[in-house]
Amino acid sequence: MQFTCNQADQALVVCLSGEIIMDAVSERKAEVERLARAAPGANVVVDLAGVTFMDSSGVGFLIGLRRLCQEQGKTMTVANPSPPIKKLLDMLRLTDYFAAPAPI
Repeated sequence: MQFTCNQADQALVVCLSGEIIMDAVSERKAEVERLARAAPGANVVVDLAGVTFMDSSGVGFLIGLRRLCQEQGKTMTVANPSPPIKKLLDMLRLTDYFAAPAPI
């Protein structure tokens, strides 16, 4: 798993690519969480366009990151899931869980 981060509008955009598997999550989790905590905006967007495969540890990583963001008063959404990742999120019924909240 590789990642890049950039600030866009009021959001930290984390672009993940490659395979999100147990070894990769173990290596990168603390760094991504640190960046999410330190982000000045109220939103964290995880762009999954470049992700080719994700196992259960990757799903757990995303759920944990969303929970961390909520504890920090931030929102975390998933954007641009590649076709296999969209299929996985749909199958696990997590598409709505990671969707952007509806505007009020």
